[in-house]
Amino acid sequence: MSPAYLLVSHGSSDSRPQIAVSQLAQQLSSSFQAQQRLIATAQLELADRPLHLQIVDFAQSCHQRGIDRIVILPLFLLPGVHVMDDIPAEVEIAKRLQLEVQIVIAPFLGAYSQIVDLFSLHRLDLPDRSMILSHGSKRPGGNAIVEQLATRLDLETAYWSIEPSLTDRVGELVEAGVTKIGILPYFLFTGGITDKIAIMVAKLTEQFSEVQIVLGEPVGNYPELTTAIDTILTSLNSLD
Repeated sequence: MSPAYLLVSHGSSDSRPQIAVSQLAQQLSSSFQAQQRLIATAQLELADRPLHLQIVDFAQSCHQRGIDRIVILPLFLLPGVHVMDDIPAEVEIAKRLQLEVQIVIAPFLGAYSQIVDLFSLHRLDLPDRSMILSHGSKRPGGNAIVEQLATRLDLETAYWSIEPSLTDRVGELVEAGVTKIGILPYFLFTGGITDKIAIMVAKLTEQFSEVQIVLGEPVGNYPELTTAIDTILTSLNSLD
């Protein structure tokens, strides 16, 4: 029997990311490859109940349906503290509270080649001189995926929460004589931070009026995302 899947997102006071996650789960549940998969969502933060209780609730529902295994897919693009520490800790608590269903954690979303391929595809829509903009992680090695992707796609790197910043990177490119700059956001869904990025880009466009700055879309806005995750879930059927 196929496992059930729990898509775990960060959670936000902005309703848009969670609406997007819910729509994604619905699309995956009804996809051709799904074959009547049971797919649900949970939030690490800002939910009515802590994540471990959300997992327990889902496990009990799965047990009633005769499903004996849950695969948790963290909807994160970087292996930061949430992925490496917080979600595993919540899963361990859930395991101690219920024994009927096996619970395994899959690699985080950004670890899969299907997601990397989406960024590669949409890099083609941007100018030759472009950068990838990530939130950034202070965890040692937490930004390696971004750096590797930047090298693969011939991109500069910039970060929202650590250096080098978007403003610094744009300034460097302008100083080097670049007149058309692209920004590939390394973000999953539109939300508060992507809104702030758009505002910052507008200010930079005003500051450097001779430069065209092209801002791409978060990967969650790509219509190909559902197909990519559907393929990932299929590959996780045998995950132990």
